[in-house]
Amino acid sequence: MSKAYIVGRGSAADIKIPKQHDAVGKLHLEIEDTGAGQARITDLQSTNGTFVSVGRNWEEIKGTRIVALDADLMLGDFRTTPRELLATAPLAAAPRAPQDQPPRNAKEPSPLPVKKQRGGPRRNEFGEIIHE
Repeated sequence: MSKAYIVGRGSAADIKIPKQHDAVGKLHLEIEDTGAGQARITDLQSTNGTFVSVGRNWEEIKGTRIVALDADLMLGDFRTTPRELLATAPLAAAPRAPQDQPPRNAKEPSPLPVKKQRGGPRRNEFGEIIHE
């Protein structure tokens, strides 16, 4: 099984769609090359939907669907194919952890640094000199 990639306009997407396509969601769909010339497409509950061309009609992908790598896809207002999307996928992207589980190597965030207390006068938010 190959790696799944998130497609969208957002910075968290593995495969980024240009920002001018504002009908494409920040995290619009997930795509995975299944081999044998096919791809698994999962719509991530996008607002404007993911559609695949079937003959002369467009069918909405609700949930997951297996499509040909050269099938026409419409993500909001952006037209492409699974092959084109996978061609722009990052080569060394780290596998995504499931949404409900933290990554295996997750560390607790480091505590915030403690501010040093300075003695003597300082200025407050109004510019007044105060003594502590």
